[in-house]
Amino acid sequence: MMTCAAVVLGLAVFVVDTLTPLQGAVAVLYVVVLLLVAATGNRPVTVAALMGCVALTTLGFLSGHGWPALDAPMLRCAVSLAAILLTGAMVLRNIDRLATIAGQARLIELTHDSIFVRDMDDVIVLWNGGAEQLYGWTPAEAIGRRASELLATAFVADRAEADAALFEAGRWEGELIQQHRDGRLVIVEARCALLRDDRGRPLRILDAGTDITARRASDAALAESERRYRSIFRTARFSFWEEDYSAVMERVDALREQGMTDLPAYLKANPDFVREACHLTHVTDVNDATVRMLGARTRADLIGPLDRFLPDSDVTFADVLLTVADGAGAAEGETHLVNLRGERLTVLFGISMPLGPRRYDRVLVSVVDITDRKHAERALMALQAELAQAARVTALGEMSASIAHEVNQPLAAIVTHGEAALRWLRRPEPDMGEAFQAIERVVADARRASEVVRRVRSLASKEPRQHVRFDLHALLQECVQLLEGELMQHRVSLHMDLADDAPVPHGDRVQLQQVVVNLMGNAIRAMSDMPGPRQLVIRARAAHDTAFVGARPARDSSSRGAVARKARSHDMHAHDTAPEVPAADAHGLLVEVEDTGTGIPKDIAPHLFDAFFTTSGEGMGMGLAICRSTIESHGGRLWATDRPGGGSTFHFTLPAMLAEEASA
Repeated sequence: MMTCAAVVLGLAVFVVDTLTPLQGAVAVLYVVVLLLVAATGNRPVTVAALMGCVALTTLGFLSGHGWPALDAPMLRCAVSLAAILLTGAMVLRNIDRLATIAGQARLIELTHDSIFVRDMDDVIVLWNGGAEQLYGWTPAEAIGRRASELLATAFVADRAEADAALFEAGRWEGELIQQHRDGRLVIVEARCALLRDDRGRPLRILDAGTDITARRASDAALAESERRYRSIFRTARFSFWEEDYSAVMERVDALREQGMTDLPAYLKANPDFVREACHLTHVTDVNDATVRMLGARTRADLIGPLDRFLPDSDVTFADVLLTVADGAGAAEGETHLVNLRGERLTVLFGISMPLGPRRYDRVLVSVVDITDRKHAERALMALQAELAQAARVTALGEMSASIAHEVNQPLAAIVTHGEAALRWLRRPEPDMGEAFQAIERVVADARRASEVVRRVRSLASKEPRQHVRFDLHALLQECVQLLEGELMQHRVSLHMDLADDAPVPHGDRVQLQQVVVNLMGNAIRAMSDMPGPRQLVIRARAAHDTAFVGARPARDSSSRGAVARKARSHDMHAHDTAPEVPAADAHGLLVEVEDTGTGIPKDIAPHLFDAFFTTSGEGMGMGLAICRSTIESHGGRLWATDRPGGGSTFHFTLPAMLAEEASA
């Protein structure tokens, strides 16, 4: 439209300038034509219009005045051409400037940030797509309105200080709380720039903003999480530590660059590096419970190298270092700490890496002081030992008749053989050979009596137990000798069946002898009132040998071996399935004590191994409880089952001695 008007106006100026007798500089009106064309913003069309206006001016002058001469018409033509050219140059420059501004405006539209421009009266004059997306207002709705009213702007900081900084430095950055079109509040990270004119007077204010509402919510949640963590960390009743392993891991990385590939082997071969790593590990924070536990006055007393609190004998730090280096993120165990008073503490610790497996600067360690618990456990063990000792002494009292009988036998034999030796020597012709044989029998019987006394003293002794390997057959024979009186009194036949492949037992010989004596004594007493045959069978075999039928016996307890083997064959075919052995004991020694007594009533079975539980008015109810405790302290198990056909079987397992120990 503007181009058409310019063409019509140009033709009209040409007609007037050429065909009328007017003597003025009519061609100057071509400037209006240029302005009309320039309003389109089309640079090529404007250049064409400029050239056309120059051509029409020149043509009109030549057609009306002929060849130019230095006169008044010539001067008027020159003035017109100068006006047209100057106007054209300014118009083209303005078009170029507008094109640059338009390009910048398109860039502003492309950015995701909110950008709007307001004048010095706070009226919005430019509003990009980012502003529309952030605030919900379209450019048509926003332009022409006051920004502070449209957005309900509130300054987080002081507004007067923000305005002063903007007008003094020309820019200001800060946070604003503004309102979306739907009424919700948004937090904006604003960047304001002051635009001035050529004279330095404030002209426009450009506001660029980024929505940080979600970021601030996340920061607030993180701050709240950190506050809760710190509150728990500070006020927890058990010990919390924060440790920094960064320096340690730098040393480990340096070793790997030098060719170290097996960190566990390196730590094992270089204990000095473990101590160095412990020194490089720094305690960065502790809670109040840690301050109390380590006897410090303030937390600052505990900040520093970790090796101040670990004894030289510590063996757990290498495992902790491997856990941290492997990025496993968690480790736990038991170790010792030394507090500031030099006291040794026993603790349980747990390690976690809350910031991720590669964040070595903040490793969280939780520590529970179990020193008092350990003391209580030791006191309890001592009390149990005293109780077991009392039970052993009580058991010895109950066996006093049998022991006296056994001791009286060798003493009586000593008297008999001594008197015989005297008779041989008092003969008119002393028989020295018979006398020597009688004296040798006296010595043998004296040694037998001494051995009986020694065994009884060992059973009642409170000396520390020593775990050694021993001959199971010899131990069982000693038990038989101790109980021989009761076996004869109650007319009980004894059979022992020890498999050839039975592992060599390893443990405290005296304690295990007490277990066997107690189980055999219980079996004998369980058969004391039973009519018919009373049989006590003792078996020993490898725990993995679950099919006991056909196992060839290695030894028998007496000269009645043939009869015993027949009885065993009959018994095993009647009950040919051995009880199931727990998986944990599947490679040890299994010992069974079987009787043909009254069996185990169902109401008694759940309490059979309870302390102070007894079915006898004379017993203390400690025998089986002590037996189970003894077996479990050796790493084995003790349990009881009913025997098909009547009676019961007590089973216990012992870990097998290692092959290298057996060959030592």
